[in-house]
Amino acid sequence: MSDVVTGFRQVIQDLVAPDLKAHTAKLEALQKQSEVQHDAVMTTLDAFRAEMRAEFASLRANNQVEVFRQVTPMNERLAVVEARTKQG
Repeated sequence: MSDVVTGFRQVIQDLVAPDLKAHTAKLEALQKQSEVQHDAVMTTLDAFRAEMRAEFASLRANNQVEVFRQVTPMNERLAVVEARTKQG
């Protein structure tokens, strides 16, 4: 019976163990590749976020300038109307 167990162990070591080691190595390589790809995607996403923040800041500044450009004449006209209303 001991010879059967020993023979079975030898078969497992000769046939199954090399395949398991190969699969383990392949799995580890895939995990490393996945980590590298994840890091690359996150780096790209961070760069995109920074670009979008800069673009939105630029748009916000342009909008503020446009609002001030349009509000100033309105304030002047309102002051004229108020002055005429007080006179009359």
